[in-house]
Parts: sequence; C-alpha cells; structure tokens
Amino acid sequence: MFRLLIALAIALALTGGARADYMSALQALQAGDYDAAVAAFRPLAEAGNPAAQFNLGRMYERGDGVARDAGAARGWYEKAAAQDLVEAQMALGDLLGRGEGLPRDPVMAASWYRRAAAKGNAVAMNHLGIMASRGDGRPKSEAEALMWFIAAAGRGLAEAQFNLGVAYARAEGAPGDLVKAYGWFRLAADRGDEDALQAIQAIAPAMQPEEIDAAEAFARDWVAAP
Repeated sequence: MFRLLIALAIALALTGGARADYMSALQALQAGDYDAAVAAFRPLAEAGNPAAQFNLGRMYERGDGVARDAGAARGWYEKAAAQDLVEAQMALGDLLGRGEGLPRDPVMAASWYRRAAAKGNAVAMNHLGIMASRGDGRPKSEAEALMWFIAAAGRGLAEAQFNLGVAYARAEGAPGDLVKAYGWFRLAADRGDEDALQAIQAIAPAMQPEEIDAAEAFARDWVAAP
C-alpha cells in the first residue's frame, strides 16, 4: 500500500499525456499484466521519468514481464536514483548490498543509503548503522553505528529501536545502560518487534524494580513527546 501511495503521488506530479501514460502503466502493474506494464513504462523510462525508471528496474530485478536481469535493474535504478528518487536509491543500495546476480558492492550500497538517509529515510539510516557495526565494506565503528541507530530510532523505526537497545545493553558505542536498553526495547516491542519483547524478558531479571519503572516511563514519555 505504501508503495502504491508513492506511485500515485508521483503520478499527480505529472501532467497531461505523461500522467495518463504513467497511470496506465501503474494500473497494468497492479493488475499483474506485466507485459503491458513493461510496454507502458519503457518509453516513459527512456524519456527520463524517474518513477518509470524505478518501476522498470524493479520488474527486471523480479523478472516480471521480462527476463530477470540484475544488471538491467541496476541500470534503471541508477538513472532514477541520480534524479533523487529515494525509493530507487534504497532499491539500489539493497541490490548492491545483497549482490544477487551481480558482484556485491557494500561501499556503493552504503553511498546510496547515505543519499537516502540525507532525505530522512529511517530504513537507510538503520542499514548504515548495521553496516558500521559489522565493518561491512568499511572499518567497523560502533560509535557511527550508534549515531545511525539513534537517528533511525528517533523516527520511529522499530528495527532501529531494537538495534539501539542492543547497543546500550552491550555497551557498543556508548556506556552500557540497561534502563535505556529496556526503554528502546519497549518502544520496539510496542510496534510488534518480537525480538525486542524477548530482549526485555532477558534483561529484566538483572534490573531493579525502580530501573524498570524508569525505563517504562522513558518509553511512555517518548511516545507522548510532540
């Protein structure tokens, strides 16, 4: 649904025949008529439409209506990402980070995630935190990982809130703090993260009742903050 809303928002930014052509391509894609979608997206993509370029890249990545081709997917994603389409920057980072169908390139993956993160994308921030914590394609840096997890967690991303809780529980990038760890685990758990709930159960026995109360209060205050 989120991707559909993005696609519709892009369509509304177009005018005249370009909007009609894009909507036709989008309708074919949603209906599963991939041959028609490819035929409709391709001329728009070749004309420089970043949304069409992204969608065509996605279809090449998945093999929808075309032979699966990671190289072609990368090419179309790069065209859209160069026009600052965040969805394409994320897709390109994911494709290069996985290395499925083409050589894995974590350095380039991180560079695209950074561009998306600069536009406020929390998932990109979390990916950068994970890469920094593992030393993936760069020297390991727990301090940088913590910075990215804080940024993404502050935007409400449950996975980043869990990762931030882990960092505080293990004293990675910051002094160990079970109250903060519990608090971030609680926020992630309240968003449906089952790993966070298990983490709460794991650290709670090592905490005093007043520490648990403080952690729960932290989580409540964070949610209530404007």
